[in-house]
Amino acid sequence: MSTDYLQLLEDVKQDHSSGASVVAQKAMRCLEALAKEKANAPFAEFTAEVQRVASEILKSQPNMAQLTNLLNAIFVTMENETSSDSLVLSRKIAGEVQRFAENAKKAVAKVAEFGSELIGQDAFVLTHSNSSTILAIIKKAHEEDRAFQVIISESRPVCEGQQRARELSKLGIPTLYLIDAAMAMGVERADVIMLGADSISETALVNKIGTKAICLLAREALVPCYVACDSSKFTPQKLSPKKEPLRDPKEVWKNSPAGTSVENYYFDEVSLDLFTGIITEEGILPPAEMSGKIRAKRMSTKLLEMLK
Repeated sequence: MSTDYLQLLEDVKQDHSSGASVVAQKAMRCLEALAKEKANAPFAEFTAEVQRVASEILKSQPNMAQLTNLLNAIFVTMENETSSDSLVLSRKIAGEVQRFAENAKKAVAKVAEFGSELIGQDAFVLTHSNSSTILAIIKKAHEEDRAFQVIISESRPVCEGQQRARELSKLGIPTLYLIDAAMAMGVERADVIMLGADSISETALVNKIGTKAICLLAREALVPCYVACDSSKFTPQKLSPKKEPLRDPKEVWKNSPAGTSVENYYFDEVSLDLFTGIITEEGILPPAEMSGKIRAKRMSTKLLEMLK
């Protein structure tokens, strides 16, 4: 893979079909490449470019808390640096990125352990969109020789459910692919619902559009509904984006007729009260405990300015 950070940045900005963890991994590669390429640049030029790239990432992927937490760790590292030496700072940034990646990987593995225990023999597991954390749970249950089936939504407008179905097919896991409008039928057949999250605050989470409808259907059908989310996606409510910008309407309808307005959104905000539990690296937590888990931490002043 190319180490040119500008190419990697464009990949981060244009990825609207992968889950939050995959997008975060791409951002990590971008930032590592930036640190390497700018290690010998003047200090002011280096730090300014880090800030510019961070700003572009946040603008293109505003609902992904894992990116916010990653960038916060880097900005705090920059604020603590006293040497004004680009090479020294580049090494510290690369080390911070690697530490963040290693911790997230370990956390997802623990989430997979706890989540796989919820998938019983011959169960129907319903999921939505393309969460890599949910895929890790499914793989873990499959590795434990449990037989089960997955119900997956198409996940419009990008239809990333197709990608997930291909991945499950390669694993040999039977899969039922449903259009989004048929998710009521899927919920009625499901034994358990597992959803990912792009961010989670004290009272709500942000995930793929359609998540709220699935949760409401699950409540009506009395089907247990869980969200799987490691702590790198925790974020205080005050830092959550206030409103999602409209996306490209052509993703929904390329040639809509005159006088027809098309609104395209990627995300839902969903109250945690609609979930049976939150699967984290610490175990399966009741929604009421989330407020205490999202503790105050040092936030970079520069990052706070960008998030306004």
